[in-house]
Amino acid sequence: MTVAHAPSRLSICRGGCRAAARYPEHHDRLLAVDTDVDALLGLMELAVTWHELDYSDSPVVGPADWAGFAAAHVWTFPERAERAFSLALDIVGRRLEGLPVEQTGAELAPVIDLVRG
Repeated sequence: MTVAHAPSRLSICRGGCRAAARYPEHHDRLLAVDTDVDALLGLMELAVTWHELDYSDSPVVGPADWAGFAAAHVWTFPERAERAFSLALDIVGRRLEGLPVEQTGAELAPVIDLVRG
């Protein structure tokens, strides 16, 4: 008999996570940042390139949602997940440092405040 396993987003989020509904593949990759080096590197690459590439048509959870995402999920290694998302937010925020808020985009203003916190 074969046992079907539910995708991570269904077993962990139970449908209550906006990121799981909107970006299921990226959601599941982000859920692995505390246990999978490739997922962690993917988050870091996204953070480094966020201001260099156009992600507007990409199905990814953006920096404005990373802190909430990290807080809303249960992690195998919570401190590692917190460090990963904090570092990713710091990378995005460093790129924005020195720019007037109107040039950074209104949706990233909370992220800037969180990073500078």
